[in-house]
Amino acid sequence: MTNILIVGLGLIGGSFAKALSGFPNATVYGLDINDNVIAQAEADGAIAKGVCEADAILPKMDIVILCVTPKAAVDFINTKTFQKGALVTDVCGVKGMMFAEVKNDDIDYIGGHPMAGRECDGYENSTGDLFRGANYIMVTKESNSVEHIQILQDIIKYIGCTKITRTTSKEHDVMIAYTSQLMHVVAATLCDNEILDRAEGFSAGSLRDCTRVAKLNPKMWAELFVENREALSEQIDIFTASLKKIEMMIKNSDVSGIEDFLTVTCERKKRYLAEKEKR
Repeated sequence: MTNILIVGLGLIGGSFAKALSGFPNATVYGLDINDNVIAQAEADGAIAKGVCEADAILPKMDIVILCVTPKAAVDFINTKTFQKGALVTDVCGVKGMMFAEVKNDDIDYIGGHPMAGRECDGYENSTGDLFRGANYIMVTKESNSVEHIQILQDIIKYIGCTKITRTTSKEHDVMIAYTSQLMHVVAATLCDNEILDRAEGFSAGSLRDCTRVAKLNPKMWAELFVENREALSEQIDIFTASLKKIEMMIKNSDVSGIEDFLTVTCERKKRYLAEKEKR
């Protein structure tokens, strides 16, 4: 039997536990600071047993999945005693900092990042189908065990992800700065306008869609923004320059320029959708 410990039974951790139900030859355990969450996860059958302290159970775990913030994950890895050679992975949205600061030669650390989530947090919002059809990013290094890489891929497929992308920590952070973090910055910025308070009755789907991810966990996302500040700042600069470009065309009543701009961006969006459909 393989013992799997999920650290942090929030939205992602709770969903991971539920999605792993029935994984062959495995027993899933949970670690959380909230007794009520542990009790609920046990009652749901998401975990076989839950604990609030890691020290007693951690050395018995073959696989540890860290579903906490990046700093908390690094601190956990660097200060806890693991089973020698245990596979340790995470679900954090930044990888450069993780690979730079993880200092534990007793484990086999593989970076992970499921591209899935909801606008609400907590175990009570977790669901076993959260990862169904989602992409999953794996950040590996040469020293990783081939067996561990395969096991993690098996887990990822089992929880419902349909595409696994293997990449470097640098490429991960550059791409996520654009595909995820910039989107949250833009959504939050759109909500930094008092006109939103009286938009009811004046909005359709575009306002809802463009601001959807502004309903977020401020503490977690502030940490992600700062830990990936170099790549994210570059994407904000690119976005700001593009925004200024179309602003000037609007101010100058440059209809032809606006049409050209919208044609180029529309075609790029169509190419993205076409590639997505092919996959």
